[in-house]
Amino acid sequence: MTLADLLNTLESANMLRIFKGDEEIFVGYLALFAPEVGHTNCKLYEQYKNDKVIRFRAVPEITHRKWKELNLMSPLKPDETPDFRFQELQMKLYYTIYL
Repeated sequence: MTLADLLNTLESANMLRIFKGDEEIFVGYLALFAPEVGHTNCKLYEQYKNDKVIRFRAVPEITHRKWKELNLMSPLKPDETPDFRFQELQMKLYYTIYL
């Protein structure tokens, strides 16, 4: 399966984390990565769309809302408002794709 094939099965609001070998090449919403879901400046997509997907995982990220104040590990996208709150925790689900 190619990266383009896999992305065609996902929704624009899905969060992605894409690796090529050991290098992280993209972290963010699918809508910002692929032209099929509205974004028009898709140089990374064009570069990697025909690459074979080696592995695909759904990875939850659970972090403390006050991670910075408590000197804890940073979330992948620390500038975003949390989608969910469980008391003092926040959770995001990333689809991690390895090429």
